[in-house]
Amino acid sequence: MIDDILVKKLLSQIVEKDHEENLKKNFRERYPDESTPDGIDNLIRALELPPEDVQYIANDIRETVEKTISPIIKSLIDGVETDEEIAEKTGIKLNIVRKILYKLYDLKIANYKRSKDPETQWFTYSWKFEESELINRIKSDSETELSELNAKLENEEHNMFFVCPYGHVRFNFDTAADPYYEFLCPACGEELEFQDNAEIIEKLKNNIEIAEDNYNSFIEKIDNS
Repeated sequence: MIDDILVKKLLSQIVEKDHEENLKKNFRERYPDESTPDGIDNLIRALELPPEDVQYIANDIRETVEKTISPIIKSLIDGVETDEEIAEKTGIKLNIVRKILYKLYDLKIANYKRSKDPETQWFTYSWKFEESELINRIKSDSETELSELNAKLENEEHNMFFVCPYGHVRFNFDTAADPYYEFLCPACGEELEFQDNAEIIEKLKNNIEIAEDNYNSFIEKIDNS
């Protein structure tokens, strides 16, 4: 199950969060007077990162999930409980193991109990993988994603859109026709142009189909496990 595409997508959030914080720092340094966007995709666009930087981030996310996070979870599934034992089994540095375990805890897909050695007075943390929480989280995330995609599709199919020729704004007909705008871009004053959104609609339909296939495949694996 750990190799399922939706599981990897959820685990990617751990690495994405670190990259998002770094990008936010870069944005604030470059544009100190502007509001900092949320979300890694919005930050990439706002910073106009070159393709090689975007590819580096994507590669780092994928490799960290496959080579670090997944082995740690598989160790938990195999019954390895302590961070020291996980580090020894996987060959991953102890500080990284601890960092990932606490990030899994933040996602509520790992938990721990603390016990104290009566002789040494040292605390031991025994970790456990919460498979049911992982399944519930993926179900919830998938339902939310499909709901949002279908809402976007309905909006695209039931509206006409007008765009600035320089990409500043995209309005539906009612907004573009409002006396405040009068089919003019508020950023540059250029006349808004009608946009054929057939390609956007087709892409949304394709994304919905992929999301449904991934979700159905995940549920099938759960039912057969």
